[in-house]
Amino acid sequence: MFESLQSVLAANQLVSGGVVLAALGVAAMWLREVPGKLARWGKHFFVTTLAIDSREELLFPALVEYMDTREALRRLNNFTARTVRDQDSSYQSLNDELQQGGRPHTAFSPGEGFHLFVLDGRLMWMKREVQVGMAVVERITLSTLGRDKAPLEALVHAAMEHRIARELNRIAIYVPSTYGSDWTRARLGNNRKLDSVVLKAGQKEAVLADLDRFFSGRSRYETLGIPWRRGYLLYGPPGTGKTSLVTALASELALNVCVLSLASPNVTDEKIGSLLASVPRRSVILIEDVDAFFQNRTKADAQVRVSYSGFINALDGVAAHEGSVVFLTTNHPQLIDEAAIRSGRVDFRLELGLCDRSQLERMFLKFVDDPAAAARFADAVAPGRWSPAQVQERLLKAASLDEALALFAEPPAGDLAMLRAA
Repeated sequence: MFESLQSVLAANQLVSGGVVLAALGVAAMWLREVPGKLARWGKHFFVTTLAIDSREELLFPALVEYMDTREALRRLNNFTARTVRDQDSSYQSLNDELQQGGRPHTAFSPGEGFHLFVLDGRLMWMKREVQVGMAVVERITLSTLGRDKAPLEALVHAAMEHRIARELNRIAIYVPSTYGSDWTRARLGNNRKLDSVVLKAGQKEAVLADLDRFFSGRSRYETLGIPWRRGYLLYGPPGTGKTSLVTALASELALNVCVLSLASPNVTDEKIGSLLASVPRRSVILIEDVDAFFQNRTKADAQVRVSYSGFINALDGVAAHEGSVVFLTTNHPQLIDEAAIRSGRVDFRLELGLCDRSQLERMFLKFVDDPAAAARFADAVAPGRWSPAQVQERLLKAASLDEALALFAEPPAGDLAMLRAA
């Protein structure tokens, strides 16, 4: 068959010439693609590339924000800027955020186009582009020589750690959403060190140890068939550190705080169950001044839209939400119906009272590092008469022991009111 094909080609020079031309065309086309193929082959084997776009809602802004911290990237003369908001984007405008105490800052990063730079002693290049289609997508491609992915992975991990550190240094405060049955992040609060809250000896340590046991004991709850939830009641006079303790515990354990005001128009019988069952992970729910909303089983305020039974049912429903922690605070525990704080709804009760001698001494040491003066202060000021908030208010004004003692010469405001009434 091959011999017959040869004879045909030999007899017909036109056919043989066409075959030769076709072969040359194929060869030319193949040779024309050789540079591109070689380039792609070389890129595949000798270049490592990382691509990320703005559809990645956490990592992309973290990477862009982190670029502002690297001097090699800040030296590039084609750059762009973005606003990094310290508080949450739930604020409708920058003006709203500023009025709430937010302080956004500007982060600079390489702009659109191609950039060549040396980072940590390694040659890298970046292409940043905006793709417009059904949605606007911003894309960043990072490349470096070699097949080692570690340098690019290290850059991404560093960006994420930078973002996490910024978030963990603040407490996320959530409030009920205006339009739904879920939570919205209202702001980022400053972390509060547990050491800054001065309670009676052993009190904050006891609560912290109980929370640690709770968070580490999930498997035990499951084995025993007990809902994995915990309820705390903090009670005592105003200014004794109830809210401060919750904030400090959340800071210590890197927890969110979901603040639930029963007087909020967004909190109804229909919503409260969904709210308590849909808190963000690793959060504590803070319901302050329960006695201001319900005294025994009666509404104490006409503005409260949730009923007592709705509140109780919601507390019971929290048991279905794994890992939930509820803190109730009150100035007057005797006004709360015992059913609302029975065992199973409240597992840990802690009374925060007026300052004893040890608290007075330790609070003075917060302001003046002089143990001898602190002991004299604690001996001179009567225990059981001043709340931690009142002590702190006066010590902030004092620059010496004598000034501090002078400020405590008058009785606290509550004693003055009783004296005037008498």
